[in-house]
Amino acid sequence: MEDLRAHGDFMKHSEQIRQDHKNVYNRLKSIEEDAAFVHEISALFPQYAIVANERCGSWYIEPQPERKHVSAYFKSTDGHTGEWKFNLRRLNLHLIDVIAATGGCIIVDSTRRGKRLPDALSKTIPIWCAVLNRAISKSGLGGAGWDVELHTLPSIISRSEHAQIAVLIDGFADNLLRTKIDLAEIRKKLTKPLRPLWYTPQSNIIYSPDYSDSPFFPVICLSASQFIEGGSQARSGYMYVQGSGDDEEAWSLGLTAPMFWRHRKELFSGGAATCEQLAMQIAARSKDISEQDVANNEAYTYVGNSKIAIGTWKSGEPPSCWQNFDIVINCTDQEYPENKNEIYSKRYLHLNIPSGKRGQHILFSYIPLALQFCQEPMASGKSILVHCIEGKDRAVGIALALLVQYYDTHGVPYTEVSQRPDVDKIYIQQHLINIMNSRPQAKPSRATLKKINTYFMS
Repeated sequence: MEDLRAHGDFMKHSEQIRQDHKNVYNRLKSIEEDAAFVHEISALFPQYAIVANERCGSWYIEPQPERKHVSAYFKSTDGHTGEWKFNLRRLNLHLIDVIAATGGCIIVDSTRRGKRLPDALSKTIPIWCAVLNRAISKSGLGGAGWDVELHTLPSIISRSEHAQIAVLIDGFADNLLRTKIDLAEIRKKLTKPLRPLWYTPQSNIIYSPDYSDSPFFPVICLSASQFIEGGSQARSGYMYVQGSGDDEEAWSLGLTAPMFWRHRKELFSGGAATCEQLAMQIAARSKDISEQDVANNEAYTYVGNSKIAIGTWKSGEPPSCWQNFDIVINCTDQEYPENKNEIYSKRYLHLNIPSGKRGQHILFSYIPLALQFCQEPMASGKSILVHCIEGKDRAVGIALALLVQYYDTHGVPYTEVSQRPDVDKIYIQQHLINIMNSRPQAKPSRATLKKINTYFMS
């Protein structure tokens, strides 16, 4: 009987911990605490751009009008033990311009209980730095003393794991070189090699570092959250949850990072008692996509020098979309009613692609329709918007198909489709790299890219 009671108490305690971890007030107060640390570290390097890694990182960065803010997409899965990779779908080359302009960057992320650093900061980014450095060297552009080594944090990465990753760098660099990426242009910007450095709340900072005279560009990997055994710890008035910005779908009630920073005072005005209700109200009245557009200050982005732009739901809103573009392709299962007007019938194409796996299959069936619809507009040099909800996946897939069909890899349109070379993975990959360079927030899924490969290479 006592064992049963003990088991019941344990289950109740475990359930309470789970509830505390999901509690929106605990999460937001924890984020506020971590953001103060991020601000403290970023103040040491006022010249560097602040980079939010994925959505998680954006929660910890309070907007500063005078400071450059960008986003990046370094996935922790690319750094998981035994699965290390340099992902050509996530090149993050837009950071090269940022680093060259400001002398370095601070990439913000966090991790939940069990780790001091997320794998994205401890391994994915060090791999990225080493591969770019090595590729530049292998292409003969590095010069004497150019650093080509992998740098990891010994207190986090064992020497054995470091050695296993290090032997892969050469192959990763060769894969990058095979994409025919313009390393000469990158080298003009990277006058010094890249070098990752790490800061956490446990770091002992006794003076303000100065890397201006260092023989490298610092890529500061900043883990926002405190390492807490068990993942949570009582604070005055709330429960601190490590890595609160992670897994937002599980706790945020539709709230996003831009919404939080815009409405922070309102959210905390009534304490824990009203925070959840206020979060739902703010999420309901503040459309996530329009908030993101305001934060990013661009609802659409042209791909290189082409006439093809990729955009969010906001970018397809009439009448502005017709002022900005000749052709609009909507890749969602929603429509602005005005766009269905007969006067736009030759300028507007609705590809009814729902979210989820079903949408991935439907996307494939719409590729030929999109190519046919755009054949004449492409020939006459008209501007084309391809949009979905966030401009990250579905629209990227259809835009990629248009680029593969009608443009060479330098963004020059073919006079005739017959001029196009045989399509292989490298050719598609080069177009994808151009998209990622122009629109860093693009995150096409593996399934979407597989559909494009299948269509053109079957």
